[in-house]
Amino acid sequence: MKKYLVLGILAFTFFALTACTGSGFIIGNLAEEATTTLTTTTQETTTTEDSTFAYTDYESLKQALYDQVYADLYAELYADIESALFNEDDSEYMGDLYEEIYASVANALEDSVASGEIDILLDTTQSKIYNVASLVQKSVVGITSYLDTEGQSLGSGVVYRYDENTDTYYLITNHHVVEDGDNYKIVFCDGSKVVGTLLGANEDVDIAVLSFRGTNLEYDIEVSPLGDSSQVEVGMIVLAAGNPEGYNFYGSLTMGILSGLDRSLSNSTALCLQHDAPINPGNSGGPLYNLDGEVIGINVSKLVATDIEGMGFSIPINTVKTIVNTIAPTN
Repeated sequence: MKKYLVLGILAFTFFALTACTGSGFIIGNLAEEATTTLTTTTQETTTTEDSTFAYTDYESLKQALYDQVYADLYAELYADIESALFNEDDSEYMGDLYEEIYASVANALEDSVASGEIDILLDTTQSKIYNVASLVQKSVVGITSYLDTEGQSLGSGVVYRYDENTDTYYLITNHHVVEDGDNYKIVFCDGSKVVGTLLGANEDVDIAVLSFRGTNLEYDIEVSPLGDSSQVEVGMIVLAAGNPEGYNFYGSLTMGILSGLDRSLSNSTALCLQHDAPINPGNSGGPLYNLDGEVIGINVSKLVATDIEGMGFSIPINTVKTIVNTIAPTN
């Protein structure tokens, strides 16, 4: 095995010399001179046994020249390479060479990472959470319901669609967030507000759709993509976003796992997703994301008792999409 290593190094050395140090020039000259000799001695080659003229085509001669140069290099360098790689007594591989090569490669890698030439992502999950957190700041809003001028309730909503022709944003929330009001304000992270228009609601499933205009908004709104809740699995990481306990905790993001599927609740006819991402009053209507930033559910409620912990529920987004498309169909 070790001799094959030496042979490989010799072969690499030869071809490196051929490509980089001028061996191509030497062989080119030899080939050109030999071609001339063959041209002027064609008749002689038919009667002589001198091996010098045994080649009657260029490729055969070129191969012979390569073989000869390789043999010369092998004979000249073999002893030096063998002594550099192996102990003369027991032919054990010398570990110093490994260490030197490893140190060189490690240093080059560190330099590349430090310079930004190579980007190493140490934690893919953490990176995805950061991406969702960034989306939340631009896509999850607050909703305050008023009866005349008196505030009735507040909750959360997620922007799922934008119509550039009318400069209109559409958002999803819960029916119970808007049911006691007759006018609505959409609240952004800087405390600014715009008028929201209730387009429709489904009390049984507990879903509502509102819209607001994008005119004069001071920052960009980003649409959250709606995922496919038929593809979710128990154990997957989920992220809940919203405004727990009001706007003092605006845009909070919590993490948990999907704990169960097809759970029945008294306040929704839909079979819900169970998860343990912390949610509280004010989270109602906010999105439940997967790690790819897709909305897989709309948070609707939690079980509350002194002996209950970590039982939150979301309406599956496929059910939500059916309701939404009925209330605000796309053209």
